[in-house]
Amino acid sequence: LTTNPSEKLFEETYTRVKCDYKDLCTKFRHKKKDFSKQYAHIYSVRLSKMKDSLVKRAKQKWGENITVKRLAELGEETDLEQDSERKCVIIGTLLKNQELRPNILKQISDELQILPQPKLIRFVSEGDELLLEDELQRIRLLGNLDVNSVVTGVVAALLGKQDGTGKFTVDEVCYAGPQSPSMLTIDPAKPGRYLVMLSGLDLAHSSDSLLPLRMFTDWVTGWLGDPSEQHKNSKIALVLIAGNLIRGSSESKDGKIINTNVDSTSDLLTSVKMADDLLAELTETVHVELMPGEFDPTNLTLPQQPLHYKMFPKASEFSSLHGGTNPHCFQVENRLVAGSSGQPVRDIGRYSNITDPLVALKSTLEWGHFAPTAPDTLPCYPYYEEDPFIVEEQPHIFFSGNHEKFQTDLVTIDYGKGTSQKTRLVCIPSFNKTRTCVVVDLTTLDCEKVCFNVGEFFISEPMDHS
Repeated sequence: LTTNPSEKLFEETYTRVKCDYKDLCTKFRHKKKDFSKQYAHIYSVRLSKMKDSLVKRAKQKWGENITVKRLAELGEETDLEQDSERKCVIIGTLLKNQELRPNILKQISDELQILPQPKLIRFVSEGDELLLEDELQRIRLLGNLDVNSVVTGVVAALLGKQDGTGKFTVDEVCYAGPQSPSMLTIDPAKPGRYLVMLSGLDLAHSSDSLLPLRMFTDWVTGWLGDPSEQHKNSKIALVLIAGNLIRGSSESKDGKIINTNVDSTSDLLTSVKMADDLLAELTETVHVELMPGEFDPTNLTLPQQPLHYKMFPKASEFSSLHGGTNPHCFQVENRLVAGSSGQPVRDIGRYSNITDPLVALKSTLEWGHFAPTAPDTLPCYPYYEEDPFIVEEQPHIFFSGNHEKFQTDLVTIDYGKGTSQKTRLVCIPSFNKTRTCVVVDLTTLDCEKVCFNVGEFFISEPMDHS
């Protein structure tokens, strides 16, 4: 009634696919450090670099005959009343006046014996105002543009007209989006290659997730699953760790970061050694792309630089370990992959009504910028002649790490004249909280999650094939 299992199943061996990889994050790497510059320059460069593509987008949306004006040109006609009846397009950087945003005077209120302000998670109120700023001046905005649907730093084209009080009434809005579609094409001779993404391992607080992490490692390296699963996993071309590998939160008390003591330093060193062991085991069989996160031991300001290879003496012996920046951009199997460890998306949620991480991620793609709130509310390097956070080429996969849950969507951007491109959006969940990683088929862009909860190991149904 029973038969012995086929020995062929256990004699079958699978070879890991070779990873066709190219690092594209040169623009995020610091060539020189000069913190003497003012932050105003990055806004000027951002507007200058994005203006041409935004004019093109505006004419595609509203017609070739629209009039594009600088703010200084509004009301130049002798008859201001006649000019107010003519619609035109103005282009500039959106700026929000927010009553609740953190203020240094509020932070030192205890020292001044002033009634302390309540601690807030979000800084949105009904009294927020929206302005548009170009190279020379600003103008207050009214009309059909929700103040809290955008954030400071977004470059936009606005269709409308100036009223008699000097304010601009907005009818419609247009955003730049990526500068161009990707020119990469998929090689049909290489079907079924996969990208695995995870984030927030938080090894400093991993006592409850060590077994799920062990299961993940065995799953990637081929020690977990039946032969068909092992065959599929042999086609994993790259594993991306999107930040917060060492630590997933700051050590705080009563909302304030506390001083590091000997015990916490010892715990940190133990976590780094655990990370080295984990990476060494993974890089022995697969290419690993390692990004820093908000709480990892590297610089705080964006772009965060790669974690130093000396932290991982075992893993760094393998050429398959690559340290990336945050934000990061790379090419794998002729797919352009770009994204961050999550700080830009979370910051958007604090200063707008865009509280859904997936909607915020989609918005950054539509706005054509990795981190629009930098440097206003998100710390970044004071760039003087460039803004590396501009999305120049539309990625095939656009991700954000360290979120509460897995979310995904497939969006299409139209460039006119029959040209369009799809992008897979992925919010990568924190592994320490969810025991979940994400798998993306690099050929079809289909996306699924894999859960490593003990007793609940499963692969979900593929998400959104459209």
